[in-house]
Amino acid sequence: MSSSIIRRAFLAAALALPFVTACGGVAQAEGERFVFVSHAPDSDSWWNTIKNALKNAEHDLSVKVEYRNPSTGDIADMARIIEQASAHVA
Repeated sequence: MSSSIIRRAFLAAALALPFVTACGGVAQAEGERFVFVSHAPDSDSWWNTIKNALKNAEHDLSVKVEYRNPSTGDIADMARIIEQASAHVA
């Protein structure tokens, strides 16, 4: 296996971990809002898999899930997105 495939598999597993651990507490998560922020630019189609998984989690867990990313992959834009998302936390 190439190191790129291994890295992507590891990343996918790491991203799935919060959802796997949340499955035990679905009743506690119901009605909650989650914001997933990635570094990926819009041109990176691999993240469509993650977006689909987030939509499934939204439906399956009865929560609101938002996917946000900097359209160009700019890290400064990502920091602003995180600041905006965290400003809405009650």
